[in-house]
This record gives sequence, structure tokens and C-alpha cells, in this order.
Amino acid sequence: MSQVPLTYQERGAALARFGYTEREGAFLCQAALHGGYFLRRQYSQFLSRQDGGSVAQLIEKALALDHARALTFHPKTNIYHLYTRPFYEALGQTDNRNRRQREPLTIKNKIMGFDYVLAHPANHYLATEQEKVNYFTGALQLPASVLPAKLYHSPENQTARYFVEKYPIFLAPAVAGQPPVVSFCFVDEGMTTLSRFTTFLAQYAALFAALARFRMIYVAAAPALFEAARHAFERYLNHVPDQSNGASNTKDIPRLLDYFRARKLYQTKDLAAFDRDKLIRLRHDTEEFSGSQYAALFERWKVAGDAPVLEFLTSKTAPVAPMSGAFSTCLLEISYDLFGTLTAF
Repeated sequence: MSQVPLTYQERGAALARFGYTEREGAFLCQAALHGGYFLRRQYSQFLSRQDGGSVAQLIEKALALDHARALTFHPKTNIYHLYTRPFYEALGQTDNRNRRQREPLTIKNKIMGFDYVLAHPANHYLATEQEKVNYFTGALQLPASVLPAKLYHSPENQTARYFVEKYPIFLAPAVAGQPPVVSFCFVDEGMTTLSRFTTFLAQYAALFAALARFRMIYVAAAPALFEAARHAFERYLNHVPDQSNGASNTKDIPRLLDYFRARKLYQTKDLAAFDRDKLIRLRHDTEEFSGSQYAALFERWKVAGDAPVLEFLTSKTAPVAPMSGAFSTCLLEISYDLFGTLTAF
């Protein structure tokens, strides 16, 4: 993580050196850390006023400084992407992946996540990867092995990145005498099934199980999957097995570990280790260990080794207490027609 821990005040001061006003800097900081993309209407909402000269001034300044680029969507609506390295360096976020240009579906997801943040300004958001890791491993004293992680490979090394979905995570305002409850958002940009939601739950299983309490918020612009998501979450809390993922028990442990090792070799194109029989076994095991839980478990195994596999499979054969999580939904009553039919519901 190439990140420097800065306060919002320090980030605002850094952006002021480019000529941004305090309000402009505060908005751009939020937009950069919560997705990297923004719309004119979002700055208007941030200012609590109608679109006008202040909005145009900010956009003209960001474009002139080459901190943002305009992407045109339907019908001739611009989305602005904060993408240049000097801008993120000023925020202490040199390697923040929000700099990268994304596909329209992902951009829509990020715009919706930022809409949620703007609609709930009283929450204390853990906006960066470092802030999230520091909170869970520092303030809550949890081991890094329970955090959702993904390995990224380069010719020189491999790097574990945490919370790669970058959905909003926040601490709700504390109630007197009670510690703040961590809230996790899942943003549905227009799905027709819950496969990505169940994968998300599987990826976060170790972290959720380690928390005394947590809250899951399903964010969408249409309520079509709200009830199905609620039911899926209730099953998840009570550890009801997902039959689509096959049966799991302790006899599967050596086989699953062998499969993960073979799968990693195959993915890294280390094919010298394979003969015909081993390739056939890999194909059969890929079918046997299919499903979102095993996909998430494989990613955790690449980062943390055998321990997550042992924990997962042995927990399937022993009674476990339900996790203490609450579920709610958030309907964004906003039109996202600018994305056209590509991501329509």
C-alpha cells in the first residue's frame, strides 16, 4: 500500500496549493477516495444548491489542471474522472486504483457508491485501504488474515490488496455507552442475480465472523432484489450451506489443498508440473469445487495459506453460532439513464 495517512484537513490544504477553494477541495477529496468519478449534480448536492457558476468553475479548474478528464455518456452527459498521479499524490494516495479508467458498469457502480456517501454525510467513512486496514487491525486488534484480500502479481513480486471492491464502509454515529457498529455497503448497479452478492459475503466471511456486530446495507436504484438479498443474508448468518457449492467435510481438506496448489500453478503457467492425469484431475476438481465460496476461499488461500481452508472446512462439520449482523436496504431514487441500456435494470 503506497499510502500516506493524512487527515481530511491535510488533504484539503494540499489541494489548496493547486488553487482549489476549501469547498472544492473537500468535494474533490471525497470524489477521489470514494470511486474517482463524479457528476455535476453530485457537486450541486454537496453544496446544497442548484447547478450554477460554482459547479462550472470547479469542473473548468479540474480540467484545466489536467486533474480530471471528461467521459461522455448518454444523452451527452459528462462524467468526470479524477485520474492524474500528481492529484492523488497530494492526497497521499499515489497508488490508489481509482486513478484507473473503468468499464461503464464499474463506473456506474462507483457513481452509485458516491451517491450513497453524499446522501449520508454524518457517517464516519473509512475511505482508503489504509484507513480500513488500520481500523480493523489497530483499533479492533483483528489479525490481517481475516481481512478480504486479493493478490496482484507483477514480474518482480506479488502484492496483497485489501477491500478491493471499495464499497463504502463506515462507522455510524455512536450511541451513548455503545461502541460504533461497522457498516458495510454492497452496491448493486443493476444485477439480475445475487451471485456477486453471495460471493461478496463469502469473501468477507472471516471478517464478519470476527466482529461482535456489523451491519450490511444493500444499495440499489431499484428494489427488485431486495427481498432475495435479505433472505440470502439470513441464510448466510445462520451458516445454512449453499447446496450449489457441493458438500464439504474433513475428508475434502487434502484434496482441496492439492486442488488450490494445482490451480495456482496452472494460473501462473507453470505447466511443467502437469502430466495428462494431473490435468484431468484439475478439470474434475474445478467442477467439484465450483461456486462462490470456493472462489473466495481460493483468493484467501493465496494470501494466507492453508489456515483459511482448515477453518472453513472444519466449521462445516461442527455447530457454529450465528454471526451478529443486521441487514438493511437503501434505495437510491436517482435516475441513472445516462448509462443507457448497457447497464439498465
